[in-house]
Amino acid sequence: MEDIFIGVDFGGTRIKLGLVFEGKIIADANIEAASALTFEQRLTDIGLEMNHLLSQGSYNLTGLGFAFPGIVNFNTGRILSKYVKYPGAENIDLNNWAEANFGVRIAVENDARAALVGEWKHGAGAGSTDLVLVTLGTGVGTGVLVNGAPLRGKNFVGGNLGGHSTINFEGSICNCGNIGCVESESSTWALTKIARASPEFSTSKLAALDIIDFKNLFELAETGDNLALTLQDRCLKVWSLCVINLIHAYDPQKVIFGGGIMKSSHIILPYIKQMLDKHSWIGSDDVDLVVAAQPEHAGILGVYELLKQKNY
Repeated sequence: MEDIFIGVDFGGTRIKLGLVFEGKIIADANIEAASALTFEQRLTDIGLEMNHLLSQGSYNLTGLGFAFPGIVNFNTGRILSKYVKYPGAENIDLNNWAEANFGVRIAVENDARAALVGEWKHGAGAGSTDLVLVTLGTGVGTGVLVNGAPLRGKNFVGGNLGGHSTINFEGSICNCGNIGCVESESSTWALTKIARASPEFSTSKLAALDIIDFKNLFELAETGDNLALTLQDRCLKVWSLCVINLIHAYDPQKVIFGGGIMKSSHIILPYIKQMLDKHSWIGSDDVDLVVAAQPEHAGILGVYELLKQKNY
């Protein structure tokens, strides 16, 4: 029997599962986030999906890992923050759940920090000791590696709140309660509201869309749509200033970028490099800007590595 690990990455719309054998994903699956269900109900479905994956071979399950989009106490495996897509997650003892249902240990980590570790050990950050990871999309997630160790801090938010740093002190209140966050100025959830507030909205092709995401924003910008071009530039500027702040704070060897929007990396990375050279104390010659090498499975590979580090 092969010793196997199962990692679960909880996304905003999908939950990804992966079977890991000796550091490689050998099978995967995904299910809907289904935010109408409680986290406890979702765990039942996740357990069924895990058993389905395990039934496809002769496997000996040795451990589990959850990459979760919230504040997580890595030491105890408890989720500390409420998250609207997974109601009640903060009330579940995942150590007991893993032991009761599968008889194994579990590692639970913030999803961006887990993805950072996955990229460090199996992707674009291999061989580095100081890294910043930024994921762009529905929100803006960040993770930080300092001197070869994931940054966590006293309250387990260390390195994770780059998307909730203030970028516009005269901006609107973010859904986190802070003022003018990177997310409230440049993420998918804020984009439609920002577009509709523009006087150009009625004459833009963006007006025909129910929800504006980065895919259609960048596509319409490419066709020359004026508002799409304006909003694209706004987002690029906000992301660049966020990256500059992260570089000033953590002085990494590399900044790794993830998220589906990195299909437009040929637009995004040159813009950020230009902004770095213009506004940062550390220019683009001294920090590498790279696209994530494990965009689908970094979180799963990250919790796989983190389980090895846990003390039991």
